[in-house]
Amino acid sequence: MSTEITIRHVKLSVALQNAASKKAEKLSADYPAVEHVRIVFDEEGHKYVVSLAVQGGQKTTVGATAKDADATAALNAVFDKANAQLRRASKKRQEVRK
Repeated sequence: MSTEITIRHVKLSVALQNAASKKAEKLSADYPAVEHVRIVFDEEGHKYVVSLAVQGGQKTTVGATAKDADATAALNAVFDKANAQLRRASKKRQEVRK
């Protein structure tokens, strides 16, 4: 699994970048179909914008965006959204197989 982190128009700490990488690794561990995770940090006004794109096999493509005044909160929110989407997609595939 590959992880790509892009930072635009904002300075982020190394700790936050490492946290994003660890969350991506956990996501791929929970969902083995995940092949590539792309995380984009940006700033819009006084809020941080975190976008997440997850690509994988079995037609798994998920995208999520979160805005918050705190970069860590935006990161957590975007991964929660992506996790929910992947869980729903996995459940749908399981229902079709039955």
